[in-house]
Amino acid sequence: MNVEYNPVYSYCFTSKARTLVLYGGRDSGKSYFVGAQYIPYFLLTDPKTRCCVLRQTYASCKDSVYQEIVDGIEALGLSHRFNCTVSPLEIVCDNGAKVIFRGLDNPAKIKSLKGINLFWFEEAETLNEREYFDLLILLRGAGYQRIILTYNPIDEEHFTNAMFVDIRPDQVLQTFDDGDKKVWIKKIRHKINNIEVEFEALVICSTYDDNYFIDPIRKAVIEELKNADPFLYEVYRKGKYAARGGRILTNIEEVDFKARGWEFNNFDHKGYGQDWGYNHASATLWVAEKDSCLYIFDEIYEYEKDTDEYEEIMRQRGVDKRITIASESAEPDRVKMIAKKGYRIYGVEKPPGSVRAQIDRLKRYDKIYIDIGCKNTIKEAKAWMYKMDKNGKYTDEPVTVFDDAMAALRYSLDLFSEPKKISVASKSIWGL
Repeated sequence: MNVEYNPVYSYCFTSKARTLVLYGGRDSGKSYFVGAQYIPYFLLTDPKTRCCVLRQTYASCKDSVYQEIVDGIEALGLSHRFNCTVSPLEIVCDNGAKVIFRGLDNPAKIKSLKGINLFWFEEAETLNEREYFDLLILLRGAGYQRIILTYNPIDEEHFTNAMFVDIRPDQVLQTFDDGDKKVWIKKIRHKINNIEVEFEALVICSTYDDNYFIDPIRKAVIEELKNADPFLYEVYRKGKYAARGGRILTNIEEVDFKARGWEFNNFDHKGYGQDWGYNHASATLWVAEKDSCLYIFDEIYEYEKDTDEYEEIMRQRGVDKRITIASESAEPDRVKMIAKKGYRIYGVEKPPGSVRAQIDRLKRYDKIYIDIGCKNTIKEAKAWMYKMDKNGKYTDEPVTVFDDAMAALRYSLDLFSEPKKISVASKSIWGL
């Protein structure tokens, strides 16, 4: 089988490490490599492969990691070798090799797994240390056993930093041009159930330089950060861990809205937030408000779409023309074109200081719930940072790159009144 992949990941095919850690900057191709190339390769070449792909929630697997693997199989022209089903959600090769999918939201279904020799946890920044070692214990299948972690580093206090990255490596296999380690091996020593164990981890820090297939526009967007915010440039461009103190939203929570029975049309206070872009994304968010909380139900997130193309996507996605859209006002022609097509849309005024005021409002909400299907909104919300000044101190100005969904969220606030906190005393007065 002839697979064309980015060379930095070649170590994964020869390594026998118990854990493969693929982290780094944005658009480095790490998730695509694992889902569309590495896993299909082992399914086809090793009939003993029993792979379990994990995310934080099971419901988020179908449109992300499952589709990544299916797309990879199709790109290889080998769909005839596989049976890919959504009920149950699994992929089976004609040689007997198999992929199943699970979410950490149902621990019982993970603990009951048998015969797994390959775990892939996508967006491992949501995984904690205990969950990681629980997965290690569950590796019981025949042949080469390993866990693959892929993620963009967000929090310097995450266990992956102390365990795999901010350490003295046992062997450096490749370095960056400045001499920093790029690919290395670390021997991990840890007690599991009071038994001392030792195993190797292969760690690869990749950037967009390693992705030979990157869209030049995506590269240009990342490079905008060099002058906008040198600190965040280190995070997105070079794959450095972010300091927790600079994060803007600490009140977000990913939720499976369908499982909780939350429906957009059942909320009294709702609408759409709209940000316009072309080289950067245009974003539409379905947003509702209730009891000092915001709810983000759905998203449209598209690059390189003119207004007519984007409106067609809005129509296909069911944007309700009877519900108001609070839009960015810097693109009046686009707002007018959408209005002429029958949508209730207006441009949100942006007086001086409005961005900071909107951020303050967002931070005052008790919770901002985001449906697990809004993967771009979740990524932006987790990575939304304040700018850092030349002295290394955070300012009160947000970084304005990779913030398109956050801009749409800010505009949506114009649809709602200021969030009001209910004190304990007032609750008793009203009999709550």
